[in-house]
Amino acid sequence: MRLSIIRRYRTLAVALLSIVLLGACQTATTTTKMFTIGVVRYTPALDLIFDGFKEGMTRLGYIENQNVIYFVSTPAGTADKLDPIINEFKDKKVDLIFSLGTPASQAAKRLTEGTNQRVLFQAFDPVLSGIVTSLSHPGGNMTGIQHGLSEAKRVEWFTKVVPNAKRFFVMYNPADKSASLSVDQIKSAATALGIQLIIRETKTVGEVLTAVANIPSDADAIYMPADGLVAGQMATLVSTAYARKLPLAVVVESNVVNGALFSYGFEYRTEGVQFSRLADQIFKNVAPGDIPIETAEFFLTVNLDTAQKIGLTLSDDLLRRANRIIRPGEVQQLPTLTFSTQPALTPAATPLPVERTFF
Repeated sequence: MRLSIIRRYRTLAVALLSIVLLGACQTATTTTKMFTIGVVRYTPALDLIFDGFKEGMTRLGYIENQNVIYFVSTPAGTADKLDPIINEFKDKKVDLIFSLGTPASQAAKRLTEGTNQRVLFQAFDPVLSGIVTSLSHPGGNMTGIQHGLSEAKRVEWFTKVVPNAKRFFVMYNPADKSASLSVDQIKSAATALGIQLIIRETKTVGEVLTAVANIPSDADAIYMPADGLVAGQMATLVSTAYARKLPLAVVVESNVVNGALFSYGFEYRTEGVQFSRLADQIFKNVAPGDIPIETAEFFLTVNLDTAQKIGLTLSDDLLRRANRIIRPGEVQQLPTLTFSTQPALTPAATPLPVERTFF
């Protein structure tokens, strides 16, 4: 009798232990993986990409602080501040480094090459920048989106928007590879179309402001290349263009909304959503090197309100061909623009710095 009772207790204990172990296994099976993403920004001009990226990630089921955490650096502002940011993300062993801007992507390439650190990048021309050797099969640990194929078409569009403009004022930072590549393409297109370029190299914010204040009197237009440093002074560029009644061509639609005359290029928020699809593939264990480099979609946007303010009449044919027309009343107030001098990593739940601008 006593032996029977002992056997019953043993059977009951084994059953209870099995239930506990089964519950533990089920909990482990259903536990959601938490992904971590480190965001490297060369300039605050790229904030809208990150906004679109988070929006796209949410649509794909990656909910902030539930199954994904974003660590966002303050804008580096200069290339020498990029390495500490990327190295800190490597030390944190984030699941993905998201590098915005050609300088940031070049630094990520140099610091992560040959490792298992996965990188999603944005760059003007990733092949000419040395980030990848092939668009169709980048190889290694990186993939991303390029947006450097529109300059020749943008110059051509400018001649249609302002047919009488023959001398374009152009500023760029020669230390920024994307800016240099952009200007190279602008030069080729301008030569083919009989456009003269007045080029100024601007390596600091002070030099940009000085160049803007001294735009030659015979300049017919201002043409902004893909340059984060110059884009950081968009408010000054717009106000100067208004005062001098000069047409201003920019890279992205966001700046047209804020007062530039026109853009032919990508739209940052849309590009951010495009990036989220690539991140989803990476998180589903597709090797970045097996994901082809994508190209940002281009749009023609014109600001009818700005045209009126500078005394320019836009043709009906041009307006019919525009993807978007900014009409009077849509122009927004630009914020004051500054760069942070001390890069630091902060959770994305903290509001992005107030120096946000649009490029």
